[in-house]
Amino acid sequence: MIWIHALWVFLAGMLQPVQSGMNAELSRHAATPLTAATWNMLLGFVVVALICVFSGAPVPGVNLLRIAPVWSLWGGLCGAVIVFTMLFNAPVLGAVLLLSCFLLGQLTSSSILDQFGLLGFPQRSIVDQRLVGLILVVAGVVLLLRAR
Repeated sequence: MIWIHALWVFLAGMLQPVQSGMNAELSRHAATPLTAATWNMLLGFVVVALICVFSGAPVPGVNLLRIAPVWSLWGGLCGAVIVFTMLFNAPVLGAVLLLSCFLLGQLTSSSILDQFGLLGFPQRSIVDQRLVGLILVVAGVVLLLRAR
C-alpha cells in the first residue's frame, strides 16, 4: 500500500516542473508575476471547490476558522509564496536548477520537522544516512550552480 502512495507523490512531483514552466509562460503574458500568481491560485481554488461539490465532501465553512489552530491556516500562504517564487524564478534558473534548489529547501525543512516532531509529524532523528543524503543534495546543487 505504501508503494501506491509513493508513486502518487512521485507523479505529483513530476508535475512541479511542468507547473513551473506553465506559470512562467503565463507570467510572460501577464502584466506582472503577481497577476500570473493570482490567476494560478484562483484556478486552484475553483478546481478544489468543484472537487468538494462533486465528491460530496462538505464545503469548508467559517467554523473551520474558529476550531483549527491559527498556524494550520498558513498553508495557503505557503502555497502562494511557492507559486510566486517558482514562476518568478523559473525563467532565470531553468527547470533543473529551479527544482534542485526547491528540493534542497524541501529536504532541509523536512529534516527539521522530522528531527523535532513539529507540525504534527512524528519525531524521526536525522541519522547518518539522512545527513549524507542531504550533503549529497547540497553538493549537487553547488555543481549545478557552477555549471551555469
